[in-house]
Amino acid sequence: CAAAVFDFEADGGAEAGDDTWDTVISNGAKLNSSLAKLREGDVFVVPTKTFHLMGGIHARNLHGVTISIDGTLSFASTALNSGRYMKAWPRGSDGGVLDCLTFSNLSRVNFTSASRGELDGGGAKWWGLPGIGYLRRQEDRPRLLTVLESDDILVERLHFRQSPYWTFLASGVTNLEVRYSRVDNRRTHADRHDLLDLTAFNTDGFDLAHCDTVWIHHCEVWNQDDCFDVKDGTNNVIIEHVNASGFGLTIGSIASDVRNITFRHARMVRTVKGIYMKFRGAGSVRDVLYEDIVIEEPQQFAIWIGPAQQCDGCSLTDLCSTDGGPCSICWPTVPGTRALPPLTHAQGLA
Repeated sequence: CAAAVFDFEADGGAEAGDDTWDTVISNGAKLNSSLAKLREGDVFVVPTKTFHLMGGIHARNLHGVTISIDGTLSFASTALNSGRYMKAWPRGSDGGVLDCLTFSNLSRVNFTSASRGELDGGGAKWWGLPGIGYLRRQEDRPRLLTVLESDDILVERLHFRQSPYWTFLASGVTNLEVRYSRVDNRRTHADRHDLLDLTAFNTDGFDLAHCDTVWIHHCEVWNQDDCFDVKDGTNNVIIEHVNASGFGLTIGSIASDVRNITFRHARMVRTVKGIYMKFRGAGSVRDVLYEDIVIEEPQQFAIWIGPAQQCDGCSLTDLCSTDGGPCSICWPTVPGTRALPPLTHAQGLA
């Protein structure tokens, strides 16, 4: 069949501007069925309108297609339906919630927009009441966009906002480029991370796990957890020309081998952490470069290298110590802890 342009509204039957229950359920089903129809060379378009829908979307085995999100996909129903919406959210065989959007086994797929398309996760209902919400749901919340076991992927000109959990996860992806995109996860419009905003836990920005050959550039993240995060088994990454405010330009937490990672040309204004490397078990992190990183008014630590700050398995007085791994550097140091000065560690690692 010849390549075609497939419009989510005109061809897929989706209804725009309606957040009532039946439409939300219907739009979710129609997005699943629409994506399943795509063939090589096709272009799938979300037009410049807002479509409310149920999550748990999973598209598989797409090759050589373009997904153009020109409007908004909003994972929400009416405010009165919030509780019902979360109870009806699709779950996997393990009982955990499925992600808003999952794509697996892709090749040569572009996620793009004619302007800056929006993925709105409606995170506030999943975060719940400040502090209490986490105790209730913990990490049983959906990621906004997940790409699994794929190659030659481009993500560009997208605005990710209000993710319930991690915003973007690439796992097992080779040859990935992310550019001209933005993440915005916050409870308020404050220009700093106050105690209220920080209760939007685990809202990571761009996460990479078991990936190879990744270039992320000209992107922005404001969130309440790791901003750009290189996780286990990831190699050959360049992250550059970015703005970030949250829990930092992160490697970790790591219990594997990670190699050849570069962060450069970054500006971080009122970020909680700046440079953040954290470890939870055996492994090695090699050939890492942080270059031209400007950190203005950090709220906690400009540099933290050592165990994850939640201090898995260490004592309260060893939040920044060698208890968490072979290398621990904190700057500025944590009062009352036993962190060794950076020079001592550098000598020890030589």
